[in-house]
Amino acid sequence: MDERGTGYRCAIVTNGFHAFRTAIIARSMGIDAHVLGSPTASYFRPSATMREFAAVVLHHRWVHLAVCLFLALTCWLILL
Repeated sequence: MDERGTGYRCAIVTNGFHAFRTAIIARSMGIDAHVLGSPTASYFRPSATMREFAAVVLHHRWVHLAVCLFLALTCWLILL
């Protein structure tokens, strides 16, 4: 990909529940990729979804912390 510059095609295949976070990471690394998610067993979806949610929140922890603080401050000011 480095040799081709911007004229390359790239596909990343992962589990369906990883696709969103994989796309975020690829984009942050400057990789122009199409992310494809394969099907996930239905019994595994709830725990995988919770784990991926936590991973995305922790990956952008300062943004989420700022939003939570803003919401808490807004609620506090409304209740005064």
